[in-house]
Amino acid sequence: MLDLILFALISVSALFGLIRGLIGVLASMVAWLLAGWAAFRFGGTVALQFVDGPQPTATELFGGYALCFLAVLVFVGVVGWVVRRLVHGIGLSGVDRLLGGALGALRGVFVACVLLLLLGFTHVPQEVAWQRSQLVPLLLPGAQWLRGWLPEWAAAQADFGNGTRAGDNRRQIDLPIPLDEGVPQTDSPSS
Repeated sequence: MLDLILFALISVSALFGLIRGLIGVLASMVAWLLAGWAAFRFGGTVALQFVDGPQPTATELFGGYALCFLAVLVFVGVVGWVVRRLVHGIGLSGVDRLLGGALGALRGVFVACVLLLLLGFTHVPQEVAWQRSQLVPLLLPGAQWLRGWLPEWAAAQADFGNGTRAGDNRRQIDLPIPLDEGVPQTDSPSS
C-alpha cells in the first residue's frame, strides 16, 4: 500500500507537469514561493493599513498576510500564463510539456521524500509495509538528506527503521553518495 501511495504521488505530479508544461510548473512554483515570501515579509505592514487602534487584531493580521499572499500569487500566475501563451505560440508546446513532465516527476520525488521524512516521526517505519516496500529504499537517501536540514533535536527523533532493503530485512542500505554532516550514515552490509 505504501508503494502504491508513493508511486501515485510521483505519477500524479508528473502528469500535472506534463499537462501544464515546464513554464506552467515553474510559474506555479515561483508564484507560491514568492507569495509565501511576500506574505511573511510584508503581511504585517499591510495589516497595519487595516488598523483602527495601535496594533492589528488577529483578523486584521491574518487579512494582511492573506492579501499579500493572494496578490503576489495572482500577479505571478498571470505573468506565467502570458509566458506560457507565448511559448505555445512559437510552437514549443511539445518540448514545454515534456520538460514539464520531467520537472513534475522530480517534484513528486521530492514530495515523496518529504513524506518519508514525516513518516519517520511515526511508527510507520516499523510496519511490514515499510520494510517490504520497493520504493522506500530508493527514496530513503533523499529523506535522510532532508533530515540533515532539521535541527539536531528534531533530526534525532526521525527513525527510518534501520533503512533495510526491500525483501531483505537483514542488510543495511549502501548509500551511493555521502550525506551531509549531521546525518547518520548506514554501514556497509556484511556478506
